[in-house]
Amino acid sequence: MRNLGVPVSLVSARTRDGVVLAGVMSEPRRRRPTALIWVHGLGSTFANGQPLIRALSRRLTAAGIAYLKFDTRGHHVVARAGRRLAGAAFERFGESVRDIRAMIDLARRAGYRRVILAGHSTGANKVLHYVARVRDRRVVGLILLGPVSDIAGEMKRIGARELRRRVAVAERIARRGPDALVPRAFGFYSARRYLSLYRPGEAEDVFPYYRPDGRWTALRKVRVPLAVVVGSRDEYLDRPAAALVEAFSRNATAARSFRGLVIPEARHGFAGHEEPLARALVRWIARPPARPRAARRRAGGRAVASAGS
Repeated sequence: MRNLGVPVSLVSARTRDGVVLAGVMSEPRRRRPTALIWVHGLGSTFANGQPLIRALSRRLTAAGIAYLKFDTRGHHVVARAGRRLAGAAFERFGESVRDIRAMIDLARRAGYRRVILAGHSTGANKVLHYVARVRDRRVVGLILLGPVSDIAGEMKRIGARELRRRVAVAERIARRGPDALVPRAFGFYSARRYLSLYRPGEAEDVFPYYRPDGRWTALRKVRVPLAVVVGSRDEYLDRPAAALVEAFSRNATAARSFRGLVIPEARHGFAGHEEPLARALVRWIARPPARPRAARRRAGGRAVASAGS
């Protein structure tokens, strides 16, 4: 954590099933009762993305808001979760609920009654799943960053037909042993993890914009203010960033407010664009826009802005 330029503390949270999640916390001198919890993406860790940790923690603490970032049990490629294998290759998506609850519990014990969940990449899937599944009144806002469907991204990369073939192979392997590895050409995953990522209709498939009949069940349960942030040059997109944000806007029918942000020239990880992203997020947290009731009913209209707007 060299050269962050802000005071930070190394912390850890313990889940109810005994998994210890390492993390970092930066607290303001003059605190408000609000903390932002950042949930990382597939195979990442709490220590990755230090330029963004620096930018966010500096701006958030200046605004009186604490910043926390933890490992999930899906950190790195392979990790341990008690006696079981975890990490990106073996984690069980549903257990992310336990991870996020433990993070919120720690924030609450530190004195923060209100929490904004921010999930990046696979972390976006996890925080949306949490908010949709758990009626946690401590969560007062939700930020989805780079919320790209793994299925859509993989269909773009290898084609829909090949992905269907690989899913069928993974299903056969999973019947013999869920933790058995899929062929190396598919990536380093257990069969169970591969299906969670790439089989339509799984709990992890919360961004079904690639399906005309996608039901968006999780998103339509979100009632707190919602922001969706996408880089204009996200390498995993199968459509323009603004079109993706519009899909979220149309389906966030119950959200108290909605804000779509496109970070110009940014890729999936927002590297090199940390300051514009941090400015946009802190500005949204300070003043989340209200969505008129009629607009929520229509769930349409233009909802996309650049980070500089």
